[in-house]
Amino acid sequence: MAEILKVVPSRATERQRVAEEVADLAAEVLPRDGAIAMVLERLAEAVRQGRHDEAKGYAAAIDPRATAETITGQRSPIWGFLDVARNVLVFAPIAVTWYGLATATDAYAKLLAQQPDLMGRPFLLLWQESFQGVGSVLSFSTIASIDAALIGLLIVLSLVIHVRADVRDASTRAAALVKESQIRATLAHATGVASSGFGSDQGDELLDQMAAEERRVFERAIEREQQLYDLEGVIGELRASAVALAEAAKAITQLQKKK
Repeated sequence: MAEILKVVPSRATERQRVAEEVADLAAEVLPRDGAIAMVLERLAEAVRQGRHDEAKGYAAAIDPRATAETITGQRSPIWGFLDVARNVLVFAPIAVTWYGLATATDAYAKLLAQQPDLMGRPFLLLWQESFQGVGSVLSFSTIASIDAALIGLLIVLSLVIHVRADVRDASTRAAALVKESQIRATLAHATGVASSGFGSDQGDELLDQMAAEERRVFERAIEREQQLYDLEGVIGELRASAVALAEAAKAITQLQKKK
C-alpha cells in the first residue's frame, strides 16, 4: 500500500486510466448484457470528463454481484427454458383438475336428466365410468394420473434447476466472487477519481474501503460454502420425498385401475 501512495498521479491522468478500466469492463459485459455495458460506457465517459454526480449515479445503477454472475456464468438457453417451463407447470395440475370437474359436473347433470334413477349412485363412481358415455369426459382415474404425472415432472424439474443453481462447480463460484470484488473496486475507484478533490488522503480512504470489501467478500465465500454443505442434506431429503411421492402416485393409479 505504501508503494502505491509514493506517487499520486494527476487527476486527469488518473481519470483516464480508471475510465479505460471501466470501458474494458463494459467490453467484457457487452456480449452477455448490452444494457449493463451501455451503463458502464456512460460511467467511463463521466469519469473521463470528471462529472462526479453522473459517475456516482451510473455506479449506483450497477449491481456488482449480478454483473459478475453475468460475466462468469455459462448458462445455456435450455436452462432458461426449463425454468420458465417449471414456473408455468405449477398451475397445470390445478387447471387439469378444474377442467375435469367442469366437464364432469356438466355430464353428470345431463346423465341425471336422461336417467333420474341413477341419482343414488356415487358421483365419483359415475365419473370413473365416464358417465356412461354422456359428453366428452375423462375418467376420474385418468385425471388423477395426469395430475400425478405433472406433479412428478415439477419435482424433477425443481430438483434439476436447484441442483444446478445452488450446487455449482467451486471454480465457477470462486470466479464469480473474484470478479464481483474487482467490479466493486473499479466502481468505487471510478466514483472517487471523478470528484474534483482527488488526492492522497482520498486515496488512503479508498484503499481502506477496498481492503474492507475484500474481507467482506471472503467472509461471504465462507458463508456460501457452509450453505452448500447444508443444501446437500436438503437435496437428499427432497430426493427421498420424490421417490415416496412417485410410489404413492403409482399406488393410486393401480388402485383406480382395480376399481
